[in-house]
Amino acid sequence: MDHISDHVARTLWYIDLCAKQGQPVTFEGIDPFAQRVPPRDVRRESILSGLRMFEESGRVVRHPEPVANYLLGVGWITKDGQDFVRLTKVGLAVLAASGAEAAQTEAQDPEVADVALDPQDPLVYVQLTRRLQKAGQGLLVDAYFKAQSVSWLIESTNLRRVLISSRHRSSEQDRQQIAVALATVPNGSDLEVRHTNDPALHDRCVVSASGEVQLLGSSVNGVGKHLTAVITPSDDIAAVYQKKYDGLWESAQGVAPQPVTA
Repeated sequence: MDHISDHVARTLWYIDLCAKQGQPVTFEGIDPFAQRVPPRDVRRESILSGLRMFEESGRVVRHPEPVANYLLGVGWITKDGQDFVRLTKVGLAVLAASGAEAAQTEAQDPEVADVALDPQDPLVYVQLTRRLQKAGQGLLVDAYFKAQSVSWLIESTNLRRVLISSRHRSSEQDRQQIAVALATVPNGSDLEVRHTNDPALHDRCVVSASGEVQLLGSSVNGVGKHLTAVITPSDDIAAVYQKKYDGLWESAQGVAPQPVTA
């Protein structure tokens, strides 16, 4: 996009990405990112290939101007009471028109929206982890979530909420084991697990911090054992899932960490 500088487009993408992942950038954090040239001063195809980070001569632009006050002044970002920033509707429109977001997304994750997780694939859990990472600090809805997945979820994703069912036969034992894991696994206290006996909890899905939904064909415990799929529904269907599971989460009971005692 010729109407705005390349480092401005890159900064808009960065602000939006961090906000969607539940880690918004502060106003003071904008310029240190915008004015720092990405590593490796060479022409190459990379995750920044969609952005014109080089002048016509191929020389890296060394002194990009500050952008924070500019973005705020033209109404492309807004600040909250804690000085965190997000893109306004106008900022989002400019980002979309710049093509920066599409270029970054395609370069980092060129896979299609829907994917089959084949148990014969040695990288099946890598694929699953990448999918869950998209949700940021979102909500995992998995009726049969097990204690052995607590460590992996904390270490490999940013998900910090899990909603499970208390209706199946082994649910009480599962909750006890999860409670111990929350108390003993490093950083286990960062994860909040709640349970509900509401029969409305029957689908498995991930609801991101910004409302996007991914439907899981099986429990995370079943990945690697059975062929399953991860499907991204349309926005209207995603909104229904988000409303449903936000409601179930609010009415669910917490699983308190339980240290192991003699």
